[in-house]
Amino acid sequence: MTESNFSHTHDAPELFIVLSGDLAIWMDGTTTPLTAGDIVCVPSHMPHRTLPTVHDNPAILFFTSFSNFHFKGMEPNHLDFPGGSSVLHTDGLVRQDITNLCLRMISERYSNQVGQYFMQKAYLTQLLMTIIRQITVPPKQSCSPVTFETHHKTYVVSEIRQYLSSHYAEKISLDLIARNMYLSSAYISKIFKEETGEAPINYLIKMRLERARIQLESDNGQSIKAISNSVGYDDVYYFSKLFKKYYGMSPVHYRSKYRKVV
Repeated sequence: MTESNFSHTHDAPELFIVLSGDLAIWMDGTTTPLTAGDIVCVPSHMPHRTLPTVHDNPAILFFTSFSNFHFKGMEPNHLDFPGGSSVLHTDGLVRQDITNLCLRMISERYSNQVGQYFMQKAYLTQLLMTIIRQITVPPKQSCSPVTFETHHKTYVVSEIRQYLSSHYAEKISLDLIARNMYLSSAYISKIFKEETGEAPINYLIKMRLERARIQLESDNGQSIKAISNSVGYDDVYYFSKLFKKYYGMSPVHYRSKYRKVV
């Protein structure tokens, strides 16, 4: 995978992992040489770019952003490497484990399998935990328990909301969400309602109807059936019934009333 050779920034922190070869990274005015096994965490909004080296050993680089992670004793969405270094070097079995996780993430990205999005998240969590263990446990010392501080319920609900926002136009059921997240539908319903005050399917219905309302107001010439299909409802009569329940009038009357007001 390649990263831009032009200086740029990202809204989220980014991990760079050198799988093989050599290169350098420029971050906020400082250039650091990197070799296979090196890991760099670029903070959000920090200018950076990758640079080739003079060695005839081009690098294979894996990079990914992450968010919604908070490790105990560190700033949210941040990794503190030992000694304040910007680079963490890995070798041996740890390096192999990290390389395998990177390859699994790449493979999953193009797999088109059920639960693809959540499997990538699972591999990313495992990758971050592997790195955290290298940061917090000194080599050749006994391992004491490592606390990984994730606000589990908040994180899971955030993932569900992101999934619904991206897939609301598709056929979605509570069982499908549960299978994708490898959690029970009862557990998902419970924590989602605790965090948002409503059931996941009710949240999805409101999201779909809100998207439909926006389309009705846009006056783009779409038929009610086309709008219904675009927000995930094949049955236009069922869609109209839901819309009337939430907005007090049918989609046709809503569009007509909105046009008169405008």
